[in-house]
Amino acid sequence: MTLRTFLVGGYLSCRAMVSMLSKAVMETMNWPPERGDSLFISMVPVLREADVVLTAQVELTQPWDSAWHLSLYPWETQRLAQLDSADQGVRRTLLKTLKAVCRHCPALRPLTAAPLANLILHLGDKDLDWSEECLSGRFQQCVWELIGYLEQGVLPSYFKPGANTLNGLTEEEIDQMGFTLYCAVSEPEILLI
Repeated sequence: MTLRTFLVGGYLSCRAMVSMLSKAVMETMNWPPERGDSLFISMVPVLREADVVLTAQVELTQPWDSAWHLSLYPWETQRLAQLDSADQGVRRTLLKTLKAVCRHCPALRPLTAAPLANLILHLGDKDLDWSEECLSGRFQQCVWELIGYLEQGVLPSYFKPGANTLNGLTEEEIDQMGFTLYCAVSEPEILLI
């Protein structure tokens, strides 16, 4: 199969690529007989050149067939690593901690790594002590900052300020997360439930 198969108007079409890959998987796999359970498969084709990563996520780029989603994840992780190595900081440790808390707290599960990484990157611009001794203080500061961003409904991307990393969350999810974090300020143990 050639690259020309996926060209639409001279551009590499993510929609054509995802459609072809989905058909290939569905037609070539030996799927179990229908049992009433739905089977969902997610495929995300990725184009990578140096530190630029483009993903074919049709749901994010509709209605444009040829548009690819620019993943800022490599830049975010690289910047966190640079900041940590410059001052022996704990930004990446804080990100792992925040991700674990969100994963284990039902109200915070919709909060993915991207907004959390951007939250820490924005805090990283402030002249703060990021040493290991200050990890709990930075965690508390992240909770307060996140409450503020959730109240606004906007947490801008560090590398693309016009993009809201809270996009895709419903107003109800944002309200629930904000309420949970606000309660956690006085009762931190609710984050461990």
